Amino acid sequence: MGNLFAVNPKRFAIAGGTGFLAVIALVAMLLLSGTAFAAFPLSGVGGFTISADKITGTGFKLYPAIGETEQRGAWGQAAIDLASANITNLVLAKNINTESALGAYGIKSIDVVVTGGNVSGQNLRLRVTGIQTDSTSFAGLEVQEHKTDNPLNVIDMSAPNLTLDKPSLNTHYLSAGSITIPNMKVKLIANMKDGSRIGDF
Repeated sequence: MGNLFAVNPKRFAIAGGTGFLAVIALVAMLLLSGTAFAAFPLSGVGGFTISADKITGTGFKLYPAIGETEQRGAWGQAAIDLASANITNLVLAKNINTESALGAYGIKSIDVVVTGGNVSGQNLRLRVTGIQTDSTSFAGLEVQEHKTDNPLNVIDMSAPNLTLDKPSLNTHYLSAGSITIPNMKVKLIANMKDGSRIGDF
């Protein structure tokens, strides 16, 4: 029986594909410009969007990862860890295609939208395939590469403090050790075939 934690290079290349290259490009854009741009949702990948007026965090770490998405069993992602985070005016949104189930009623898709005020969380873990911000600032940023046979451990980024202005993240996984969401609302918005929207408030 093989080592369960060993990475098969051929399977890694197939599973990660161009998604892994996108993660490297994402890291490079954050470093070179302070701002990274991506179109959401990413075609053929899926994801839910996390956006806010501002996100400030401590204990920031970013490193390559392989994870599941809506449309892929395994895909290259950027893993982001934050020891703590404050999120101003959170919006979490997911568009669900309902054409096959509700098309007869004129409903093309449904947006599930969660909003909240000034959110605070501890021990946040995210997996993303895109980040867009108006500006990004780090305090004490470090980027380090490592000599290793595991391609997921080749490079990582870390910073004691991070600020994202007007961020939008194409996200596939989110967990929090604890989180507080004041004034939380959950909206189900039907996008009709005629272009109208029902249920927004």
